[in-house]
Amino acid sequence: MTLKKHISPIIKMNDITDEHKKLTVVKCNELVEAGYKLSLSENRLLLICISRIDSTRELDIRDSFIINCQDIMGLTGVNKNTAYEGLKEGATRLFNREINIYRDGGSHLKMRWVSSVEYRNNAGEVELQFSQKISPYISELSRNFTKYKLANVMMFKSNYSIRVYELLMKWAGHTEVVQVEKIRWLFGLEDKYSKLNDFKKRVIDVAMKEINEFSDITASYTQIKRGRTITAFKFEWHPKKKALSKPKSGSNPSHDAINEYARINAKKTYGKSTQEVKKMMADDATLRKIEKKHDTDKSKSHTDGMRAMKDILSQMTLSD
Repeated sequence: MTLKKHISPIIKMNDITDEHKKLTVVKCNELVEAGYKLSLSENRLLLICISRIDSTRELDIRDSFIINCQDIMGLTGVNKNTAYEGLKEGATRLFNREINIYRDGGSHLKMRWVSSVEYRNNAGEVELQFSQKISPYISELSRNFTKYKLANVMMFKSNYSIRVYELLMKWAGHTEVVQVEKIRWLFGLEDKYSKLNDFKKRVIDVAMKEINEFSDITASYTQIKRGRTITAFKFEWHPKKKALSKPKSGSNPSHDAINEYARINAKKTYGKSTQEVKKMMADDATLRKIEKKHDTDKSKSHTDGMRAMKDILSQMTLSD
């Protein structure tokens, strides 16, 4: 009896170096708010792979993902030695990392990110496969998910910055109050930075600084106290306004119009694709035409009415 070998599609990041800005991370909201601990190198490896998954389709757990030094260098700007060390460190520790999700009804799910991780020293690359349990949280997603551009987090130097940014993206209302203890649990810091000042300095303040410097949003937080004790943080954020660049010679002028529309309607257009923004512009233009026609018809009716009234008054005057 002959066994048929499954040929796993190998997804190489260096094949799409010019497409880095288009890579998008999509995660189930339960995974965004799960409790886990990762290093920066580990999280970078995971996010690069997740950004290559078609989140609308089922992930085959036999699919393999390859990340090499050039991918890390291109996405983060680090030098070759740092990229090598990051790959090796990430591959070494990632296999043993677990995720904790508490569900409604009291169930507690523990699972691993990956089923296998292989670091190839001579090639300077990592090949990994996701675990079977993680698949529903990163593929076949149609609702209750968080989505953002990979490039918005890859310049961060702290894993906490990535976690805070993901949470901000999930909290679509642009403000959220979170208990300090919940953040500790989310980041696996129950036994670290016991003094709140250290926690703020090493985790929250670092995240705010990097998010404001490297990402597409501006974020801040305020402390909430119960008596003299700080018990929660209130986070606020909004998209950064993009300055319009001067049109290049021979460029399509409609591109500038799209940018201007997005700038004026930042909240409405945030996270939308160019095609979606174009449709919004077209819908608004149609609405304006309807309103203009309505105003014109209204003005014409008003004018006709005034003329009729004038004729009646004129006839009354003549009869007198």
